[in-house]
This record gives sequence, C-alpha cells and structure tokens, in this order.
Amino acid sequence: MALQMKGMKQPGKRLTVKAIADYCLVSRVTIRRWIRDGKLAAIRLPSGHYRVSLEDFRDFLKRYDIPIKEELSRSESEKKGGDK
Repeated sequence: MALQMKGMKQPGKRLTVKAIADYCLVSRVTIRRWIRDGKLAAIRLPSGHYRVSLEDFRDFLKRYDIPIKEELSRSESEKKGGDK
C-alpha cells in the first residue's frame, strides 16, 4: 500500500499524517481531528506538521479494532527478535 512500509520497519520511525491517512483510507483532516481529540498520540514539529510513532500508531489500531496489515505486525515481531 502507499504507507511507505520500508520506513515502518525502522525502530523509532515517525509516520506522517498522509501516510496514516492512506493506511486508514481516510482524509488527512480526519487524522488531524483524531490527533486533536486525543485519539491518536502525536508530536507537533516546529513547522506545525504532526508525526506519529509507529508504536503509537499500532496502539491506536488495536484500541479502535482497525485491522493491522502484515507489514506492521511483521515489524513488531522483528522488534522482539522473532523473524529475521
């Protein structure tokens, strides 16, 4: 999918609003609303853009029962020393 999966396998990687919107099939406005409403944890850069950690994004998906695609779950098991 359009979610820049190569960047998602890097620990500490932060995702853009656009990448999350593409993953969830919603608009960037919706993602910003989720952030504003406290549903999705994010940091705000000095430029005003938001970034979401991969871990916070996974937690969000689990909390709201949104399917986690294989690329995200695989990177989680790699983090724990599973698949190599």
